[in-house]
Amino acid sequence: MAAKNLVNLEAVSKSFGIKPLLTNVSLGINSSERIGVVGRNGGGKSSLMKVIAGIEDPDSGRVAKSTSIELGILSQSDSAAEGSTVRDVVLGQKQKHEWASSADIREIFTGLFGGFADHLLDREFHSLSGGERRRVNLARLLVADLDLLLLDEPTNHLDQEMIQWLEEVLKQRAGASVIVSHDRKFLNASCNRLIEIKKGKLSCY
Repeated sequence: MAAKNLVNLEAVSKSFGIKPLLTNVSLGINSSERIGVVGRNGGGKSSLMKVIAGIEDPDSGRVAKSTSIELGILSQSDSAAEGSTVRDVVLGQKQKHEWASSADIREIFTGLFGGFADHLLDREFHSLSGGERRRVNLARLLVADLDLLLLDEPTNHLDQEMIQWLEEVLKQRAGASVIVSHDRKFLNASCNRLIEIKKGKLSCY
């Protein structure tokens, strides 16, 4: 099946205050791509992700998305509504019969939490540590079976075994992904295209 275009950025610019982060940037993302994004801290990587996701608007330029695209983002500050449980965040409105027998969902919980148990699902999200919250939000995105995953530093708080597991999941899943990470080994293993942001410009490898 031919790759489908999911998102196009055309001549996009974005600044933080007076500091330009993205300058006249153009980028296309296809359904078959796993794109790694590298660059200096504060250089515009997270802003690029938020512009792609539609969380922030570009100062100029255009972002065009496929009308049917479903995407999700793992950001540096993911949260949840007060009183939400892990079940609420990861499974949402899914009924138990929809997920209890799913081998894919069990694999995600096993990979990120070491198992699949009601006592984990019933824990309140805001009682979790930062690392646990990170893994819960990563599970939320993987369970959702999205067309495009936007992952900002997904390996933070993951041990080496979990990182290797995530590499394989990202390589095997059908959807596209854009991944910001300082872990070049992880990007080399899980991505088929690399983008560097430097002084507001994109270079593709």
